[in-house]
Amino acid sequence: MQADPLYGENMAIKILEILSCYYSFERAGWYFIILDSTHLPNPVSQCPYIGQLDDELFEWLKREIAGVSNSTPICILSHIPILGTGEFFDGNNESTGNWVVPTVWMHIDARRFRQLFLKHPNIRLCLNGHAHQYESLDYLNVKHLTDGAVCGNWWNGAYLDFPPAYVLVDLYEDGSAESLFVPYG
Repeated sequence: MQADPLYGENMAIKILEILSCYYSFERAGWYFIILDSTHLPNPVSQCPYIGQLDDELFEWLKREIAGVSNSTPICILSHIPILGTGEFFDGNNESTGNWVVPTVWMHIDARRFRQLFLKHPNIRLCLNGHAHQYESLDYLNVKHLTDGAVCGNWWNGAYLDFPPAYVLVDLYEDGSAESLFVPYG
């Protein structure tokens, strides 16, 4: 995170009047956990950032989830997808003969999340952006929803065949969720 108070995370904290880039709250029968999933990589990496939680934040996440009643559905919000498939088509990711998804496109610690989700069946929804694509993926009873981007291809039309758009999400008491992809402009 840069030190400039009007840039990135610092700006969001100030405008949204929140104490941290990760927090939780309960609303309308659901428990929401917002994660700070964009981090600087190790010094050897060629990536500008990496999708993952550091150990301290992951331990906080585990404590938050443990404190929620098993009957309360949980929605986890992360800028970078915890799990997704659209990321496989962003770039020439198969050029080595294997599918390679860069850590800037999807959480490198997705296995750790998978194990946590298996222990807590009330985790029902993961919302994310970042990929500028729309995707609804159900995996082990958790819906992973990537919500597109109003800017599409950074205000230059469609990105990977997805027009500028946003997604409306309806959450239900039984822990289910429905989404509607809405083209913008």
